[in-house]
Amino acid sequence: MTNTDDLSSPVFDSASQGAGAAKAASGAAVTAEALKARKRRRRKVALLVLLAAIIAYLIYRLLSGGDSLPGISSQLPHYETSIYGATQPLGVAVSPDGDRIYVTESGGSHLVRVYDRSGNEIDTLKPPGGASARLPVYVAVNPVTGDVFVSDRLGETVNLYDEDGRYRRRFTPRGPLGKGANPLGLAFDSDGKLYMTDVSGGRRSHRVLVFGNGEEPVRKIGSPGAFWFPNGLAVDSNGDVYVADSNDGRLAIIDPNGRLAGSIQRGVADGDLGLPRGVALHSDRLYVVDTTAHTVKVYGVSGDVRKVPSYIGSFGVEGIEDGAFEFPNGIAIDGDGRIYVTDRENNRVQIWTY
Repeated sequence: MTNTDDLSSPVFDSASQGAGAAKAASGAAVTAEALKARKRRRRKVALLVLLAAIIAYLIYRLLSGGDSLPGISSQLPHYETSIYGATQPLGVAVSPDGDRIYVTESGGSHLVRVYDRSGNEIDTLKPPGGASARLPVYVAVNPVTGDVFVSDRLGETVNLYDEDGRYRRRFTPRGPLGKGANPLGLAFDSDGKLYMTDVSGGRRSHRVLVFGNGEEPVRKIGSPGAFWFPNGLAVDSNGDVYVADSNDGRLAIIDPNGRLAGSIQRGVADGDLGLPRGVALHSDRLYVVDTTAHTVKVYGVSGDVRKVPSYIGSFGVEGIEDGAFEFPNGIAIDGDGRIYVTDRENNRVQIWTY
């Protein structure tokens, strides 16, 4: 007798087997469709959650005054336009109201050309003597008086103009600290004190001099050998001084007591420097022109200045097209955040904005 409960038996009902197979196939199809529907629902929920998070973040940034999302291109400026007319420009500065842009030219007539915010030349600053006797390098505007100071590499002096562009006199560092000074980089703090890099003599003599209301320095920054051809510099609201220590290939940060508080070193990693020249501060950002890298590097400087500034990124590449540099040198930023960079070998000043 056959045992119908024996699952190993070869005897089976073909009709029942067919019906069972069809039912199983139908059930499998239903299960697969249900899984697909479940996955679609999960994707929709995930997208809705992500969208809600983005909207919430945008609302938070709007209410808190934030200006950009992290990790996107708006963290760095974009090229806007260029000003032409200066031959091999080196230094650049902007008047407190942003209406006058001063550009030194190391070629041609060796003048300081003055442009309005639309890029039209409106004046020239010309000291006594011919072009062969002067070489203007850096320029800075006193935020209190509006006076314009221009370092002259050949004359080894600073030429001083009033806010209307009239030549006044030579500003010659005097006194024991100022004796024999050869001015190069220039910067003012918010109180109108002048900071000047001095490259007289050999390396051990290079330093930063600080002036009050007169031509006699009130203090010096830098022990013998601390700097090697310091160029551009900037001063923040705390009195910290950012110095492009060019031939050492670094950016030195000096605290109000004259001590080295931090630095950005020479190297090839992201954020390292090659030949720093121009320096500018705006809000909580530090901008350093890296001449041999043909770019401007941007760092965050909020918080403790004794920490190495955080590298954000760079703008500009080597070349001749718009937004490309050939040995950039000077940098200035106006009150609206427009960034001016002298593009020396392309004979122009580039303007970048956010």
